[in-house]
Amino acid sequence: MRIFSFLSTLLSTYCLAEQESAAALLDFEILETASHDKFSFTQGWEISEGFIYESSGGYGRSFIRKSSYPEHKKILEKRLPANWFAEGLTVQSDKLFLLSWRQQRGLVLSTENLQPLAQFKYQGQGWGICSFGDTLFMSNGSNTLQLFNKRFELQKELTVTSSDRQKWQNINELECAKDLIWANIWQEKKIIAINPENGQVIYQLDLTQLDSGNSHPEAVLNGIAYDVERDAFWVTGKLWPKRYLLRLKMQKVAVTHSAD
Repeated sequence: MRIFSFLSTLLSTYCLAEQESAAALLDFEILETASHDKFSFTQGWEISEGFIYESSGGYGRSFIRKSSYPEHKKILEKRLPANWFAEGLTVQSDKLFLLSWRQQRGLVLSTENLQPLAQFKYQGQGWGICSFGDTLFMSNGSNTLQLFNKRFELQKELTVTSSDRQKWQNINELECAKDLIWANIWQEKKIIAINPENGQVIYQLDLTQLDSGNSHPEAVLNGIAYDVERDAFWVTGKLWPKRYLLRLKMQKVAVTHSAD
């Protein structure tokens, strides 16, 4: 009986731990709805130092744009070569890191004038990118994130999973904010928040209630930009004429840290 009691207690504790580590579904409120360029095939979206940077994809029509924030008035726009399919971007200090889809290389550009400063290479496809300090996190459309240093040398890989062992495919645009990696799932109106240390999904955000304003099959949710001062996230999509500012109702969830 003592053994049975011990096993029952152990099983109950395990089940509780599983429940507590499951990805929590976050509630949110829409603080603001504003216009967005309906011709932008949004790949990367980043707010930094009073500006918002956006990359737009497509062969023969890719560009990177710098706009004022919060007014969102275009300041500069740089068109990219016809063989370049722009993907995600992130800001590190006074530099932008811009990915390409299948070219297996990216560009480092000046945040001031969007002029190219250098190129870097990587293996496979480039989808989304964000950064914490000198560490760059890149998605490639799979369930794996790759971690690079500022010289874009591969340091490690993270498999994105949740407590039920689900592996999250099609991870797309990334935003590093609030000590977590926020990621769009391609072709879904869903954002997940990932522990950058071990790849565990901590939160889920269901955005099915947001109106894309475009019925085109490629007009999918994509684009996350965090406003530090307002503690809120702008979200939009490819070819969306709208953008939404969301304040998340965060729950306290225990985050498991890696042993190293």
